[in-house]
Amino acid sequence: MSLLRHVGSVLLGAVVALTAVAVHRSAFPWGLVLGLVTTFAVLGWILRCPAPRAAASYVVGWVLLLAAVLVGRPEGDYALAGDLDGYALIGAGVVLVPVGIVALLARRPRS
Repeated sequence: MSLLRHVGSVLLGAVVALTAVAVHRSAFPWGLVLGLVTTFAVLGWILRCPAPRAAASYVVGWVLLLAAVLVGRPEGDYALAGDLDGYALIGAGVVLVPVGIVALLARRPRS
């Protein structure tokens, strides 16, 4: 069950990151706000679950997808532009990494 929870968290992180990248340029600033609020709301929800270490898996999925997007596309352009929107998503990834590390080091609450 634990492995399934972590795989699901990685996939959830990747899906949330993909949707954040997809909507971050639409209806400025509401697309960016929606992507960032969703990213951190899902993270907060996972942190309050009985297994807060799954938040580290969520962060891994989110950051890996963001890294894949940052590499660029074969035709030479990028999905994230070098503007406020793109830097805000990169900044969100920078904030997520320490939160994921702290979640990984968190101890399981005693029942």
